Amino acid sequence: MRKILCSILFVAFIAMFHLPASGQLPGPLGDIFQGQPPPPGAVSVLGRAFFEAGEAGFGNALTLLIGANDRNVRQELGLTDAEVNSIRMVSTQMLMNAPQYANRFRTMTDEGQQGIQDDLIRDMGRITQALNTALPQERQENVQRFMFQALGGVDSPLISINALEALNLTEGQRANMQGIFAEMRAERFAHGEKALEMAEKVIAAGGPQNLSQEDREEMQRLSRELEAQSFETAARLAARLRQHLTPEQLELERQLIASRPGFLPPLPRQMRENQGAARIDDAEGSGGFVPGAGSWRPGDPLPVEIQRPQDRRFPRPQ
Repeated sequence: MRKILCSILFVAFIAMFHLPASGQLPGPLGDIFQGQPPPPGAVSVLGRAFFEAGEAGFGNALTLLIGANDRNVRQELGLTDAEVNSIRMVSTQMLMNAPQYANRFRTMTDEGQQGIQDDLIRDMGRITQALNTALPQERQENVQRFMFQALGGVDSPLISINALEALNLTEGQRANMQGIFAEMRAERFAHGEKALEMAEKVIAAGGPQNLSQEDREEMQRLSRELEAQSFETAARLAARLRQHLTPEQLELERQLIASRPGFLPPLPRQMRENQGAARIDDAEGSGGFVPGAGSWRPGDPLPVEIQRPQDRRFPRPQ
């Protein structure tokens, strides 16, 4: 499950410094490049596209496409065999476009980046529509709840208006929150741009192992600095968003985080600090999910199961 979540968040967060030694991308992103390191600029285009897709409400689609292959996720979402087969058919259709994108990335010019990014966002929208058609409303709500829990709730640097739908927003709340997201969009996007720039440098070197010790130390310093900035921004965003939540919704938020599935990777330390000791104490008292004291954070080595080269592909429909 760590591998799955790493793939979901890979292009969206500063963990991109921790590329595998080969410089190849993990999971479905690696499938686009058929196991080869991505060409210059490709990770930046992917990162921006997934950020925009998340802002547009398409973020749950990738989670569902990957998670349908994990037994824990299938059980958590209550997916039937027929629904899993429908999801796998959509993933197969998505993979049919992978060679086209791989070729476009290989021949990409600076002027052509925006066109590829726009097409990726459009395709994510189409995938989302296909999944919405394939799944009943109850299952879609389960996906929203699971994504909210996986990200870590309102305090997550990756929170979106779509993820917040797990708290049963009203139209008025949604409008107010969209305004807050719009005001803070440039600041959040700037953090992502810094992360993408770092990732491009690592890829250009052929992987972290090819960086000099001095460059590695500098990259790790920049990673920790960017992490602190990202969580500081996330804390201010969360404080503003919570002003528009009712006491009942704040309690629902607490319950969702306290009941966060135990198979998910632990939350980063700084996210727990932003959430506050009271909510963590409540989770401990209720027997819910409690992140480990040594949970992974950007700047730490990745767990072995993520570092290990993966030969996974989306399974074809049975």
